[in-house]
Amino acid sequence: MSFQLLSKIVDQYDELKYALLDAQTFSEAHYGFPPIYYKIMETDAVRVAAFTKAFQQYDFTNKVVCEAGVGTLALTQHFLPQVKKAYLIENNPNLREVIQQKIKEHNWSDKVEVVFGDAMKIELPEKVDYIVGELMSIFCANEFQVQIFKHLRQFLKPDGKLLPERIVNIGQLANAHFENNHHHYPLNFTRHLPERLSLQAEINTIDLYTEQTLQIQKKTTFTPIMSGVVNAIFMHSFVQVAKACNFTGTDSLMPPTVCKLAVPVKVEQGKPVELHCNYTYGTSLDNASFWLEHL
Repeated sequence: MSFQLLSKIVDQYDELKYALLDAQTFSEAHYGFPPIYYKIMETDAVRVAAFTKAFQQYDFTNKVVCEAGVGTLALTQHFLPQVKKAYLIENNPNLREVIQQKIKEHNWSDKVEVVFGDAMKIELPEKVDYIVGELMSIFCANEFQVQIFKHLRQFLKPDGKLLPERIVNIGQLANAHFENNHHHYPLNFTRHLPERLSLQAEINTIDLYTEQTLQIQKKTTFTPIMSGVVNAIFMHSFVQVAKACNFTGTDSLMPPTVCKLAVPVKVEQGKPVELHCNYTYGTSLDNASFWLEHL
């Protein structure tokens, strides 16, 4: 059976190149993402484990917690049994029945308040010990992680914790193939990896406790280790959920992604170039600008 499944995948490698992008594309009809994406996230043991490890590191016993973007409670169910009170925020009304049914099944109704609405506008009635939310995308370019935590952290107690708390965005000079006017796509199979012409370098770090800036304008120097034509930035986001509890991207959340440069640039091994980045958190990578200049 496994061989037969692999055979089908091999036959559709090219067709599946943009399948992950389609699955992760925001859908107005669903107030979020298509139903298949929730399944992709629920079944991602690596992603869930990064958060459950953090939950175990902290003491959630009798604490007050707020989680933004609870989805189908894939993360919520791991801390909810311990807490005294939980404010669960979800903007997708199509998930209302799923969420309420799960809460009822586990007899959590007496300590849960579900709030359907925009997490960037919701006011909490009390301070909380923890704020949980993984509304993340690569570089936080497509999702509202930065904006939501910027709004919600006013309700965090002085000694409270954010999960996640820190995101390091990393880039690499690359040459990738783009079809059908695509501006970016996440990597689903290693055969779709781009040609890489430099080592990785840090573009910027997001401290979710203090981040105020939404418009990112950065310059990063790269020294190519291979000569060739650079037409893309190969993007990674490394997430610190809590100290020593890290998540570095999978196909369900913040997968390595290639994004097209404004103009292809020929580079020479050993000769430095400068990558310019200009984008806004929570908009779209399709609206982001990346370009390269020789030094």
